[in-house]
Amino acid sequence: MKVSIITPCYNAAEYITNTITSVQQQTCSDWEMIIVDDGSTDNSAEIVKQISQQDSRIKLIQKENGGSASARKLGLSIAQGEYIQFLDADDLLDKNKLQLQITQMEQRSLDVSYTDWCWINMNGETTPIRGLHCSLFRLLTIWGPFGTLPPHSFIYKHQFLKKNSINIPTHIKEREDWDFHIEIFSRDPKIQRFSGYCGAYYMKASTGKTTGASQATVSIGSFKYLLYRIEIENGWRKLLLLQRFSLELCYWWLQKKKTSPQHKLS
Repeated sequence: MKVSIITPCYNAAEYITNTITSVQQQTCSDWEMIIVDDGSTDNSAEIVKQISQQDSRIKLIQKENGGSASARKLGLSIAQGEYIQFLDADDLLDKNKLQLQITQMEQRSLDVSYTDWCWINMNGETTPIRGLHCSLFRLLTIWGPFGTLPPHSFIYKHQFLKKNSINIPTHIKEREDWDFHIEIFSRDPKIQRFSGYCGAYYMKASTGKTTGASQATVSIGSFKYLLYRIEIENGWRKLLLLQRFSLELCYWWLQKKKTSPQHKLS
């Protein structure tokens, strides 16, 4: 099995068929798609079950609701592929993504590769390509407010994750993707960016935790995660995170002051 695509799914009946189709249209056909239904209350599981009856590469796993991180972790635990691709249930992949990245990863013995990305809406309209040159330093200092990459931009060599005991964090409730990538980039992976190529389409109407949340909610989530990470880090990483926390706190305070009723009246 060349690649395992792991998809956490919660009440994604409106999107899941298009997401599956974007995988079925891949120029690389040697894949399994593990869709972990996280206790959906709509008919997401029924839709996936019907499609899986026509395509045995699609596997439905059902569990009680526990959040997207627990669903990804469960999917990863049963994945058989040499490579791992995460894909949320409301997002899409470019049809050449798997083939392009895996070919280069095999030729160059890469541990991780990632593409740029763009927004897409329900009408199929996309925005200009966005990207970020990812490194451990950037993950610690600018990831989030000054640039980010959605999880489905990346492909990981499965053996690299196993060798370094890297798994999906379920012990934290905020910024699991951020934490996952800090752990990956801390292991000094051999990596390549596919700059200028939109391999990952991020649904504009996404039901994700950060996409549909208010700025205040996003900021509070970041503060909680930064405090957690500061506590477990040491040395130069701890100093960078402390500086970042201070800067984000100042920015949050200025934004709050700017939008306060008193400020609007002045």
